[in-house]
Amino acid sequence: MQIHKVIKPAFVERFKCVGAECLISCCQGWNIFIEKKTHHRYLNADNTQISSIAKAHLRPTRKGKNHYSVITFDTQGQCPFIDENKLCSVQRELGEQALSPTCAIYPRITRRYADETRHSMTLSCPEVARLVLFDADSMMQHESEQLLANAKTNLIGQRQPVSQVSQVIHLFAWNLIQAQTHNIEENLMALAHFILYLQRIEFNLHQRFDEAQAYYHLLLTDLQTGESLLTAQPSAQSLALKVRALAVLGSLVANDASRDGYVTQGHRQVAEFLNVAELQDGAALGEKFATIDAQWLTLRQTSCLAAPHVLRNYLLYKIYHSHFPGTDVTTVMRQFYRMVLDYFYIKHLLSVKSLTEEVDQPLVLKTLASLAEKTLHSSTLDQRMNKAIDMINAGDDLSCLLLIG
Repeated sequence: MQIHKVIKPAFVERFKCVGAECLISCCQGWNIFIEKKTHHRYLNADNTQISSIAKAHLRPTRKGKNHYSVITFDTQGQCPFIDENKLCSVQRELGEQALSPTCAIYPRITRRYADETRHSMTLSCPEVARLVLFDADSMMQHESEQLLANAKTNLIGQRQPVSQVSQVIHLFAWNLIQAQTHNIEENLMALAHFILYLQRIEFNLHQRFDEAQAYYHLLLTDLQTGESLLTAQPSAQSLALKVRALAVLGSLVANDASRDGYVTQGHRQVAEFLNVAELQDGAALGEKFATIDAQWLTLRQTSCLAAPHVLRNYLLYKIYHSHFPGTDVTTVMRQFYRMVLDYFYIKHLLSVKSLTEEVDQPLVLKTLASLAEKTLHSSTLDQRMNKAIDMINAGDDLSCLLLIG
């Protein structure tokens, strides 16, 4: 027998599909695969509506039993099983148990390790994004224990464990982001400093834990007393890096096909606002980015982003969802770079939007969900993101510090 820990944040426990009220339907724009058993169940359903839709819109792929067929969308780009009220006719007519695994599981994600199971959800669902950002205690973690029988213990023993060092780093990172400050970018910079320290000591927390803990408390003190860790003035190097980052993100993310056009439209607005090709000199570029920084400050103070938990919860979600730093601590700076790029992109998308329209909760949720759809639903994402970062950073992952603030 083995004791196995199960972790569920509050947003996972509270989630309920809002159906027709959803800001971006998950029943459009994606490949919805049907496994073999469900494929034949729909074809042979006693309900004539379900069976006729299945015969017309289930295209066999026969790529294994879990990807036996795929749903072809109707002329509006929607799943044909969606009714006039934007509700699923399969669930209505056959019951929730008849849903395909793809539809039944989304947006839930479960990651299993040797000693624990972590439940999460993807931000590509706007309702998940709403719970994460706008419920103050959404990232509170609820833990329980299961007593597993020998058969399951043997299976779990084949999974990769999370080392004690990774778990300690995860806890340090969580607390640095969770520390209360007036500017969440200070928290990001504190985490960057701590990662650099860990690299200097080669992640040797077994022998240097007390030293690491002392440095962590020093960073916490800086955050609590308002001692800024951010660079005071943007440099020509940082401006050039920001332009390069936006260009690469545009080619990697904004030009990707997707279920909606929110990020694509937002990126186009950023590009038109900066209009880099027409600028006369670096001073003009600096003024453009200064305007964006001023808009971001206003949004953090007066919009739906103003509550102190909103952006903090977003970064805590990033740490939890990826189980930062994961099982390979040597990639911790690259993982942090990914986190910084996400924050950097959202900041610029929303700040430029705010120049022409109100940034309210629905707009924020659609932007986050649209971005997550592009960055969390690709089997080649890690490879493409690493290539993108290499294009941005010119061989130096420390350059991500210039994107903060």
